[in-house]
Amino acid sequence: MACQAWSAETPATPTCNSGPQSGWQSTEELTKRLSAQAIKVKQVKVVGDCYAVYAVNKSNQPVNNYCHPVTLKVVGPIPN
Repeated sequence: MACQAWSAETPATPTCNSGPQSGWQSTEELTKRLSAQAIKVKQVKVVGDCYAVYAVNKSNQPVNNYCHPVTLKVVGPIPN
């Protein structure tokens, strides 16, 4: 499952240990996978070695998470 709403406790600034950016999946692929889950991406930024995803769900509620750029899985929520 791609990056989506996070429900478990994680550190405020996760480390992805994702290796060189040449091995990362594209932000376009991440956006495509989220769109298929009815999540509208507003912005994706690189923060450290993770993607920071700012998005909203179909109820227009924020879904802001750090995602692993190789697996596209959630590694933690972005603090408000």
